[in-house]
Amino acid sequence: MLRFNILLVVIGGLAIATTIPKQGAEAQSGQALVFAEHACLDYGVTPGTAAFESCVERASRAFDRGEPDLAYMQARVTREARDACQSYGVDPETLGYRQCVATQVDRRTKR
Repeated sequence: MLRFNILLVVIGGLAIATTIPKQGAEAQSGQALVFAEHACLDYGVTPGTAAFESCVERASRAFDRGEPDLAYMQARVTREARDACQSYGVDPETLGYRQCVATQVDRRTKR
């Protein structure tokens, strides 16, 4: 019975370990994050907002890949998305706003 319990714990642990997403795979370098924050600030995206977090995430990935033009485009597109969502009257403190920004950014980058 003890072996059976240990086996279940091990199998359960392995199952959980394989289903948890790997956060380290999306890590950006410190330099890319600094450049991304500056790019987002230069385009007027307000720090501490969902739009800013999205902007920094997308721009830092582009900087890490060595694509600064794409990073600045992401910052510009995020500002435009933020402006669109605010014009719709979506409260910036809601999950709906975060989704609105993400949707707007996706629409503007998949042309």
